[in-house]
Amino acid sequence: MNSSRGFVDSIVRYPVKGLAGVPTLDPVRLEPGRGLRGDRAFAIARRDSTPSATGWLPREHFFHLARHEHLARISLGLVEEGSESSTLVVETSEGMARGERRSSPSGEVGAFDSTAIDDLLRRTLGADHGEARLVEAASEGLWDWEHAHVSIINLATLEELAREAGMPVDRRRFRANLYLTGLAPFEEFELVGRRIRVGDAELEIFQPTDRCRATTIRPVDGVSDLNVPSLLAARYGYAYCGVYARVVGGGSVRPGDAVREETGAVASLEGKPGWPRAARVLAKEDESDDVVSLWLTDPLDLLPNALPGTHVRVHLPDAPTPNWRSYTISGTAPGRFRISVKRDGRVSTMLHDAHAVGDTILVSGPHGVGGDDASRDLLLVSGGIGITPSMALLRSRVAQRATGRVRVVHSARSSTSLPLWEEACRAVAELPDATARLHVTDTPPPERCDGFTAVGGLIDADALASIVAELDLDRADASVCGPPTFAAHMRALLERSGFAPDRIHVDLFSSPASSEWGPPRAPRADLPLRIESAAGSFVWEPAAGSLLNAAERAGLDWPSECRVGVCGTCVRTVTHGEFEYLNEPLCEPGPGRVAVCSAAPLTPLRLDGAPAGS
Repeated sequence: MNSSRGFVDSIVRYPVKGLAGVPTLDPVRLEPGRGLRGDRAFAIARRDSTPSATGWLPREHFFHLARHEHLARISLGLVEEGSESSTLVVETSEGMARGERRSSPSGEVGAFDSTAIDDLLRRTLGADHGEARLVEAASEGLWDWEHAHVSIINLATLEELAREAGMPVDRRRFRANLYLTGLAPFEEFELVGRRIRVGDAELEIFQPTDRCRATTIRPVDGVSDLNVPSLLAARYGYAYCGVYARVVGGGSVRPGDAVREETGAVASLEGKPGWPRAARVLAKEDESDDVVSLWLTDPLDLLPNALPGTHVRVHLPDAPTPNWRSYTISGTAPGRFRISVKRDGRVSTMLHDAHAVGDTILVSGPHGVGGDDASRDLLLVSGGIGITPSMALLRSRVAQRATGRVRVVHSARSSTSLPLWEEACRAVAELPDATARLHVTDTPPPERCDGFTAVGGLIDADALASIVAELDLDRADASVCGPPTFAAHMRALLERSGFAPDRIHVDLFSSPASSEWGPPRAPRADLPLRIESAAGSFVWEPAAGSLLNAAERAGLDWPSECRVGVCGTCVRTVTHGEFEYLNEPLCEPGPGRVAVCSAAPLTPLRLDGAPAGS
């Protein structure tokens, strides 16, 4: 059996990586292990890069739109499409040039002659990155990802983005091969890990497509006018749009062909935590009148093995934006993970009311920095539903047969509504040196307390100091989770009680903000500043804008992908100095770390452990 997943609206191939696409109304042939014939068959090489005859090369070896927006202003034509002697026509502000494949007198197909195109590209692109020249793929296309034979975009997703942006979103920003119609917005993510049949071809959807700065560039004129990755991240909780497919069964595809999911066919996945994917609800358990726990599967099997203290993002594409929220993973077991959700806010209420056992929910993660040294003493302080990270850490300690002391102190409004508290007390009872204390603020504490202490009133300085006194502060950690005012007050009391600030981890639970997106601000620093890094040192100039731009101008190849503060690839450690963000990143770099694509220095900086004066 198979189920309908829309239709092919249009087909586009991109003869030269980074340049404009060429639509086709004719049938195209897909072969196993390859994409559309002639797609990304050429690229404009940087420096001395040459496509490998035996392996794939990443995009940083070539001119690409995320880094070289002027590529959008280069026009491309394809003459005699589909024949072995196709001719490329390239037009820039410097003129027009043609390139074609030469044939021998005997009719044998020879090398592609790009002499005229190479000359035009050098005049157009300049010598900043060496002598630009057209190079041809030895075998497979020069895609951004290895084995990404076909790129697919759901047009309903682009219509949803246009509504959120308040402006049209040109499909050409996304450079897909197959544009699909007849799907719900973001429905394509449900296909990750599945096989589909498109026309006569069979494809395996193996990853969502992460979006980078290239999608901010308006086609034709090369102006960056819409921060698509930031829009995606702020409104939907991820920077993905579209999916990549491998061709596993050859066949012909044409516009209008139906797309059908092959029921029961599963693709081989090696995924990343940030990928949005469909998790299935295995069980739904009431923890209290207003808290429900959901046990879910993960097609990548990453969340069932998540470290304690990490969280999952839940994404509900059919809800008003921002339609995502983060939930601490409150429990794991082989093949499943748990979130515990309080009925509060739009997304949480929908999880209570609109999702049943057997349903699928779009999730990503694990996110955040988790883990626990089970040999150290541990203090867990929580308020309300903030007990969820405490529960994850307690379950981890029990599983590891931990030897460190554990002290649990929890604040609740009512003794009649204590989600996960009984489970926490059972975990405490299994540990060798652990106690639990409950503070109840609005009702009398419970008369019967099996294995824990219950008192009325808030957690105050004296109560917390008495618990801290039982721990070895030279080898102790504290975890605090609750509403922002509660968490800030508890942190202050812990520091006053002698806890080292860097040993206190604070989790705040709140809804995502609806952030704006736009061009980066001008740097505040108006003088050159020296930047020292382990990979090399350089001088940042205000005209460069971001640290990443300045590093690249100095010849450093720092890893980067999105270039708008979403993916986290460019994050580096700051060992000395101060910086500012020109646009706020959504990748959560963490203390002492900086997303260099979005930041500018305020003082001289040392990065990545570089010695002074390097």
